Amino acid sequence: MEMPFTFESAVVRRPTGYFSPERLTTLKNIFETVCDEAAIPVDASGDRNALATKILVTSETIESEMMLVLAAMQAAMDGRR
Repeated sequence: MEMPFTFESAVVRRPTGYFSPERLTTLKNIFETVCDEAAIPVDASGDRNALATKILVTSETIESEMMLVLAAMQAAMDGRR
């Protein structure tokens, strides 16, 4: 049985710069909120992986939490088309 995709697994797989624990918590909360709002099921690992990656990549250049939420929501909606 495949384990559900989590934000933490994306962080481990993606080579990124250093994220403070506070920043990781913020990014994880954004990920979980957007997954809930966009109704991305836990077993949709492809959609969740794409969203987590988008959040991680975007967070390297955008500091604003609100802008990250908007970018993540846009990515989630684009993935649904």
